[in-house]
Amino acid sequence: MKPEKEPFISEDSKKILKKELDNLKEPVDILIFTAKEVNKPFNEFSIKLFTELSGISDKILSKFEAIGGDLANKYDVSRSPTLLIQPDKYNIRLTGAPAGEELRTFMLTLIMASTGMTILSEASRKRLADLKDKRNIKVFVSPTCPYCPIQAAIAVAVAIEKAGLVSTEIIEIYENKDLAAKYNAFSVPQVFIDDHLVGLGLQPEEVFIEEVITAAPVKTRPVDTDTGKKEIDLLIIGAGPAGLTAAIYAERSGLKTVVAEKSNIGGQVAITPVVENYPGFTKIGGKTLMDMMAQQAIQYTDIHEGEEVLEIQKTGDLFEIKTNRTLYSAKAVLMTTGAESKKLDIPGEKEFQGKGVSYCAACDGYFFKDNKKVIVIGGGNTAATEALYLKNIGVDVSIVHRREALRAEQFLQQSLANNNIPILWNATVKEILGDKFVTGVILENTVDKAEKTMKIDGVFIAIGYTPNNDLAKKLGVESDEEGYIKVDPSHRTNIKGIYAAGDITGGLKQIVTAVSQGAVSATSIFEDISKPYWKKKQE
Repeated sequence: MKPEKEPFISEDSKKILKKELDNLKEPVDILIFTAKEVNKPFNEFSIKLFTELSGISDKILSKFEAIGGDLANKYDVSRSPTLLIQPDKYNIRLTGAPAGEELRTFMLTLIMASTGMTILSEASRKRLADLKDKRNIKVFVSPTCPYCPIQAAIAVAVAIEKAGLVSTEIIEIYENKDLAAKYNAFSVPQVFIDDHLVGLGLQPEEVFIEEVITAAPVKTRPVDTDTGKKEIDLLIIGAGPAGLTAAIYAERSGLKTVVAEKSNIGGQVAITPVVENYPGFTKIGGKTLMDMMAQQAIQYTDIHEGEEVLEIQKTGDLFEIKTNRTLYSAKAVLMTTGAESKKLDIPGEKEFQGKGVSYCAACDGYFFKDNKKVIVIGGGNTAATEALYLKNIGVDVSIVHRREALRAEQFLQQSLANNNIPILWNATVKEILGDKFVTGVILENTVDKAEKTMKIDGVFIAIGYTPNNDLAKKLGVESDEEGYIKVDPSHRTNIKGIYAAGDITGGLKQIVTAVSQGAVSATSIFEDISKPYWKKKQE
């Protein structure tokens, strides 16, 4: 007697999926198109996934079709695998298997297509009422990109809200390399509207909607202040480890708190492939860790993803804060805006960003699988971690470092040696070369100044961080020579009512440090709002 085959979806996962799929209202037709000899592993993944999903919920009506058949011709499907969701009602297409992070996009797409209710805000739905022309949206994604699911979900929501006018296609770049090459979409997410690039990187919902309306890139603009103010105790700017921890402590202290995050929840940690030095977890994905923190914080406070703070003005003892969505009146502001990847500022870097130049291995590394040759520039923990991640997914990776010794922790250095990752010592990149895509770099030896050309397919830059301090500068908050905000032991800045915590304050950039600072700052804010320290001094 042959042993039974193990199910494709584990029993524990089925329980979780069933709970999600119980939200379906109307049955959802899904057409899965495959071809035998194209992207075979992804075809098999799709067939197994949808066979078992149909068994979990009777509202998922999966139908398998072959490329070249009548239905494929009817819907103009030529790529394998391709999924059409509710094709007689909406124009929603997933070109590529919904693996990894993109399974989140697919599950949310199912729920929106079944209920007719989308994740868009009321303001976005009203703005879409002005759309009269047809639009085709393409969002390029990868299974490992933490930014992609929300961008793809917003694009799908637009297609549902404007059925008949808007078509949305979510394209996985690894399975469709020729399509990615055609659009030069090698960094994700990238958004094209009517085949014109409008967005590189995650776009806030309001910006995305404007791009759909105008079919062109737009900038974030302040909200109409006539809509009235929201009165709160504390506004936290940034939803990284420091911001999320502060939100938990602030709300538990009784402070009415809002967290505004212009990009993705989790900050730099969310794009860290593996975290191995956070107490309680021997090894955990950065995105998973931040999802856990966010889930806990959401139980206490409001977290507004995609909300960007544009202006802060002090009026008496209060702060008036304009965002791209709302006008707030707050008693205190906590800046946990973190830091962003530092640029090399060399020829070719800007020209080839998203075309082989990247600052996020978790986002863009998947495209370079199958032994494509890349370099990681840097010598610290981030560079070592990025290189190890790329090696692990099948990339031919080397490190380029300007000195003769790395700054990375000894454990990471030993991991680099164990994985046979070459290190080019005493070398700097002088120029990034390419045509439509990166083809090589010019290296200079820092000792003898000799130059040589190295042929590669991609460049990952990990040379440190630059503080996100624009808002602080405008307010007159004091910073050090590198731009990091100066704070006292209670995380107060030189401006009463303004506080800062996490990477924006410099020092040791570790998750555990940011979490600690978030707790200390929130406690200080509660005490200062209850008994303002500046009034004590006056007395």
